[in-house]
Parts: sequence; C-alpha cells; structure tokens
Amino acid sequence: MGEEYRARFVQQFNGPQRQVRHGDVTLRAVIEKRLNGRVVDKTRLGSIDLDMLESVNDRDEFWKVTDLYLSQFDIPTEAVDMVCAHLSQIVKPVTEREVASYYDCSVRLRETMRAR
Repeated sequence: MGEEYRARFVQQFNGPQRQVRHGDVTLRAVIEKRLNGRVVDKTRLGSIDLDMLESVNDRDEFWKVTDLYLSQFDIPTEAVDMVCAHLSQIVKPVTEREVASYYDCSVRLRETMRAR
C-alpha cells in the first residue's frame, strides 16, 4: 500500500461571538500523511471563512495567493492538488478566456487557437 496523502476538510459552525469576525461557517483543512493505511503525520493548513471565500471578487489573485500559501508547506503535489480541487468547488479557477479579456489579448488568444 505504501505512503499516501489525504486532504480532510471540516466545516465548523461558529458561535455568535466568533460569527462577528469569521462569519457563520469556518472551513478547516488538514493534510494527513498515511503509511500503510495509518495516519503518521498531520499538517494543519489553517482555517478559511466560507462567507469570505464565497465572495471572492478577484479569482486570479485568490489562486495566486493559494499557490503561494500552499508552497510554504512541505507537502507533495498530490496533496496540494486535493486542496485546490476542494477549494475550486467554491471558488472556480479563472478560465483562459477571462485571463485573455483581462489582459485584452483575446484576439491573440483566438489566433493561437486557429487550425493551421
């Protein structure tokens, strides 16, 4: 079986005092390192306020910050991919079309996509 990683996410419903600063629900993320099915190490990635996450306006910046944050942990790419897959259910990744329109290069993008 060997070594594997799992991303675990738990939603915590906040009490009235915590709701003032952190919203109704906090998403807690933990990466578990398993060896032959047993948990041998846990890395707590932190907490995210779901209200804030659902109201992200600049998705491109969100994903840049997420990549930067996750790179600070000593976890394998597969674990990072699991975290990003879970977060992308809430904050969709930026599409090529959105990036192209943001940088006003949609014409150049269309040219590269034409059959030659």
